[in-house]
Amino acid sequence: MMFDPQLRAKSAELQAAVRRLADTLLAYEAESGSRKRARKEPDAAKFYVAVEALACNLILLRATGSNSKLAVPRSHAVIWQGNAVLGQHFLAAIDLLSAMSLIAEGRRGYRFSDRAKMRSLIEPLERLADHLPLAPPEWRAICQLDDPVLVILKEGKDEDGNAGAIAYRETAQSKKFGNQVRSINRFLREADIEVTGQDGSGLSLGKDGQIIAPYRRSLRRIFNNGTWQHGGRLAGAAFWLSMERAERQRIRIDGQRVAEVDYGQLFPRLAYVRAGAPQPEGDLYDVFGDGTGRDGCKKLMNALLFAKGPLKNWPRDTRQHFPGRINLRTAVELITAKHAPIAHLFGKGLGFQLMRTESDMLIEVLTELAIAGVIALPLHDAVLVAESHAKVAHKAMTSVFKRWSCSNRAIVSVKFHQ
Repeated sequence: MMFDPQLRAKSAELQAAVRRLADTLLAYEAESGSRKRARKEPDAAKFYVAVEALACNLILLRATGSNSKLAVPRSHAVIWQGNAVLGQHFLAAIDLLSAMSLIAEGRRGYRFSDRAKMRSLIEPLERLADHLPLAPPEWRAICQLDDPVLVILKEGKDEDGNAGAIAYRETAQSKKFGNQVRSINRFLREADIEVTGQDGSGLSLGKDGQIIAPYRRSLRRIFNNGTWQHGGRLAGAAFWLSMERAERQRIRIDGQRVAEVDYGQLFPRLAYVRAGAPQPEGDLYDVFGDGTGRDGCKKLMNALLFAKGPLKNWPRDTRQHFPGRINLRTAVELITAKHAPIAHLFGKGLGFQLMRTESDMLIEVLTELAIAGVIALPLHDAVLVAESHAKVAHKAMTSVFKRWSCSNRAIVSVKFHQ
């Protein structure tokens, strides 16, 4: 489980327990002589916040009922990024919890490339239950603060697939992006959203190592490759983004099951918009005309839109979708022939620009739905809404596509989760 620095105690009982734990740690620190001088008031306040965040994370870890560990940052590259929780006080809190045998430290973090490092692992020990509600874990007594950074501009990915954040000067544009995300987060914070099967402890970890819990609904917007024209998708501490597709049937909005309303074939259709060409009829990924190899054609076509230059190898998990006699060159020729109006855009690295358009469209959809009082959870090119609002969401997404494409040929589908 990945450490979340935005977790805080919500109930008065947990707040009191955290303060007693922090006082106990400070008393041990003074008695053991591990710190020569008493902490000044501002430093003591930071220490209390660090203990609170650690306590909340450890409670949630126990609530998963798994053997998972908590991955915490110890690297100075992370510690000194300005978050109120992270800093020397955070490292001191971990060391004191370990010294008092309240947590066990497992693997220490290590660097596996110039820019990437594995985090250190910790887990609660039984003695921690004398200080915190771990049996059973009171995870509903925990809340999450909105992420203080709502808009992130990232570098291009390195050879390990990592991309660092870039410090940027605030502009009218970046402030607009931040205000849009802040408005969406504010609306979602007050929404009636639950996940079934979470009575008792009942929590689980998502595919990204984050807790699946309904209080996690803080979004942020991430731009790529050092430019505001690339990416812009919504990401962040949102529980539904951590869930496997099949697991989303457990979500309830306004007490109702959810419907997934999504754009079909959006990237190639946005490429037609970019080329100034009319939207074609039919399924753009059905290159063979009978549904054969559709998934492979979809992967290959999107790869062509993201690639800079000719493709030299099959994209990952693509080759098996094509008949054995077809090699990569032939497959590309077939797609190029079917989509001649946009073939000149293949290999031009257009994908991240199309992603920016996709994200702008989704922001517009979420804004329209919020004005109509409809709760919508974003999924890149789709939204999850209560079943009773599926038609409203379908209408909004169709309308937004028409505005962006000047075409009536919007492909919007609705799938009801049972």
